[in-house]
Amino acid sequence: MPNFTNLIAGPAAAIDRLLADYRCGHCNSETEPWTDDKGNRHLNIRHDDGCPVLEGTLSSLPDTLRAATTP
Repeated sequence: MPNFTNLIAGPAAAIDRLLADYRCGHCNSETEPWTDDKGNRHLNIRHDDGCPVLEGTLSSLPDTLRAATTP
């Protein structure tokens, strides 16, 4: 199954919020946070087949901003 991987950087609290709260607004995606061998945190987002974000038709930016600013 294809996925997008977004590398994020910034304050640890903001990254943790994004990792916990990211949801695609266009499919029932599943997220998988992981840390590489250098300590960089990543988020794999496994979008449903046909999702416009996965296909690149729509940006993931609105979903990313929503997750990053969720109280």
